[in-house]
Amino acid sequence: MKGLTNYITELSWEDIVIFWFVHIDDSYKKLIAQRDSPLRRRGPEPKMSDSEVITVSLVIETFFNGHEEIGYTFVCQFLGYLFPNLLDLDRFNQRRRQLISVIEATRRQLRQQLLDPEEKVRLVDSAPVTLMTYTRGARCESVYGPEYFGVVTSKKGKFFGLRLHLTTTPDQLIDEWILAPASVHDGKAVNVLLEECTDLAVIGDKAYNDEELENRLWRKRRIQLLPLRKSNQRKQWPDNVRRAMGRVRHRVETVFSVLTTVFNVQRPRGRSLAGHVVRVATCILAHTMSFLIAQNPVG
Repeated sequence: MKGLTNYITELSWEDIVIFWFVHIDDSYKKLIAQRDSPLRRRGPEPKMSDSEVITVSLVIETFFNGHEEIGYTFVCQFLGYLFPNLLDLDRFNQRRRQLISVIEATRRQLRQQLLDPEEKVRLVDSAPVTLMTYTRGARCESVYGPEYFGVVTSKKGKFFGLRLHLTTTPDQLIDEWILAPASVHDGKAVNVLLEECTDLAVIGDKAYNDEELENRLWRKRRIQLLPLRKSNQRKQWPDNVRRAMGRVRHRVETVFSVLTTVFNVQRPRGRSLAGHVVRVATCILAHTMSFLIAQNPVG
């Protein structure tokens, strides 16, 4: 079976980078055209374009597990002919952090091209994003506070950092995502995660059991939350519904597996909260770009 990210080792670097840049730049131009005001209020346009900054960020997260120094050095030495106006690393890092909202807006625009408007099922789950070991969490300089100490129930372990909450389609395309402090419960985060959504059936694990939340989502947004029931609950799903949920439930776990093993999303290498967020956003954009490459073979 051909994997979603097999192209990383099967295609040439040049083909992948050009494909990324063309789609990123097209989306970027559409975003700018939709704005009522320019992205930059003063000064000339930078020589290294925003699309180039985002593309180089994809290279770093996809091929170098987020090692910015190593990845950027490689781009300078071996891909410099594709990026003739490369900045020094510090300036690149600053520009990259400034583009957090643009990176996410670009992803959302590309996502809309890939989403089937008739697909009304989403899968929801969360995973830890570790910034420090639990015992050293109090020394972390990028985030601070007791809310960043969390527990991974499935592994019976503790961690310090953030928790990535996301929804995917049954075909494993990421729809919505947010980052929250590690201690925020899945049930609380899902209300924010689905804030802009309506008319969906959302399948989750047992952590999302909350009758009040289920009623509120249905009443306000016509979202039917379908968590796996605990064995001691009186209200259980019919057998056919439970079996159908079981058949698709694992697919969101596969998404996290790809984000972790291929894009290293669970251990971002930022030095500030903004640095962590932009790296996670870039990883999710890279995951979305994988679907575009699958639909539009390169080379």
